[in-house]
Amino acid sequence: MIIYAKDYSPVEMNRIRIKKLYSDHLLIRPSTKNVSQTVIALGLGIMEVVGIDPQKQVSINEMKLIRDRFSLLMMIIYAKDYSPVEMNRIRIKKLYSDHLLIRPSTKNVSQTVIALGLGIMEVVGIDPQKQVITLNANFELKWCDGLLHWNSSGQPCIGRKNRSEIFFSPHELWTPDIVAINGPGKIEKDSKSQYPVLVICTGNVRWSYQDRIVSFCEVDVRNFPFDRQYCSIILQSTIFDTSQLKLRSLYKVVRLYNLIRTEWEITHATIEEIDLYNPHHQRNFSTIKINIELVRLSRFYILKIIFPFSIISSLALFSFCLPTDSGEKVALTVSVLLSLSIYLQTISDYVPKTERGFSILTLYSNIVFSFVFLSCIFNIFTIFIYYHEQYSMKHKKLKGKQKPILSNIHESLLEMNKQRWTFLKKRRNIHCKLPEQTDVGGLEVLHDIRYIRQLLMNLLVRQSTADFRYHLFQPKRSLKQIAVLIDRVLFFIYLISMPISTIILFQSSNQPRLPAATNQILDLHKTVTDPIPIFRGCPK
Repeated sequence: MIIYAKDYSPVEMNRIRIKKLYSDHLLIRPSTKNVSQTVIALGLGIMEVVGIDPQKQVSINEMKLIRDRFSLLMMIIYAKDYSPVEMNRIRIKKLYSDHLLIRPSTKNVSQTVIALGLGIMEVVGIDPQKQVITLNANFELKWCDGLLHWNSSGQPCIGRKNRSEIFFSPHELWTPDIVAINGPGKIEKDSKSQYPVLVICTGNVRWSYQDRIVSFCEVDVRNFPFDRQYCSIILQSTIFDTSQLKLRSLYKVVRLYNLIRTEWEITHATIEEIDLYNPHHQRNFSTIKINIELVRLSRFYILKIIFPFSIISSLALFSFCLPTDSGEKVALTVSVLLSLSIYLQTISDYVPKTERGFSILTLYSNIVFSFVFLSCIFNIFTIFIYYHEQYSMKHKKLKGKQKPILSNIHESLLEMNKQRWTFLKKRRNIHCKLPEQTDVGGLEVLHDIRYIRQLLMNLLVRQSTADFRYHLFQPKRSLKQIAVLIDRVLFFIYLISMPISTIILFQSSNQPRLPAATNQILDLHKTVTDPIPIFRGCPK
């Protein structure tokens, strides 16, 4: 819609002319008179710093690496004369308007060979519930197309350095449909159409783009957080079988950019060129299978979960060193139990939620929690032993205070009656021999007083004898010693069993299954030179 033009018709005519002119030259770089280079003036204004993600950090050297590779990727060698490029592009576009879905072929070769190079930029994550792995990768495809040849006076195709190049959009040419067939499929819109296709005058086509790979992976979290995962990415064409399309590896290695460091680190990778039989189509399809080994970086889990959890649980060990009569043994273990129960809620947010097996971290937390719970039970048991004899002796004393008095009085009365009866018998025998002035009743009273005195002395002797025996054998003090001995034994048992159980659990992590000799991974962050491509060009 044009509003502000003073003369409506000329502006409208110019707009229509420019729009039609650019409809066929949208990807051609503009140029000016006697200047083949295009100058772009760029101004940048920063409005807001949204934030900084510490997990996805890029250093200065990595930024230089991105800049260099991006500049090499997007570098274009244009012909000095604008008209030959324009004519060649229009010709190829019209030629492909009727052959867009026809597989390209070269001279004397009916099979299309696609050279594929994969560069992994980031491991987005592994979902143990869905059993999938997500990667951000850079695809580099090369193939030959017999329709993409030109050699004119304006654009000569002579030599390697002076060969002319033209960029096309992906919907203007035939592009291979290479996808990861062992994945759930893409939900978001395909972003490959945003990356242009580079065509050389010899028919050599190069298409480099970034895409997200979602592939199924059998995730084993039993060794979490010291686990290793083994995943396979199967790249294949969805339409063309082996007789029509052949996939080859562009490089002998899998390029690893390591631009963004996440929770996972790729330590091993292999490339296989195989043919897989599709029972649905009943044909073999050319396939590139990439096997990767990933190791979880566990430093965060050690410092955030395992180390604090071990420190809190070790307090239960020192509860056996507290004196039993202090009253703090059970209070300490209960406090540790409450702290661990709160900390377990934090751990549950980090542990993978899956029913395919229990992780080492889950077993470790449950075992330590059980140790602390048993320490609370053992402390209650030792306290019961420590105070059991004291309360039982008090109970016996309360019962024994009534029984000895009644029984002694009863026995004393019986003994007194026996002695009086014996005294009366003797009295009858000696009564006749005593003088007349002797007071026999007074003698009986004196005898009774003497007996009562002896009876009271016997009661005191019995009481002192019982106390003396109690202090001699000391059953109360011996049970205290047994309780202290139990505390010491439990202390050493816990001191040995808790570290040993931790070592056994975390030493059972799985070892790498892939041999180091077959490793085909190349970390571009550690090397300067790019790998040499196997694909040498199109046949003449």
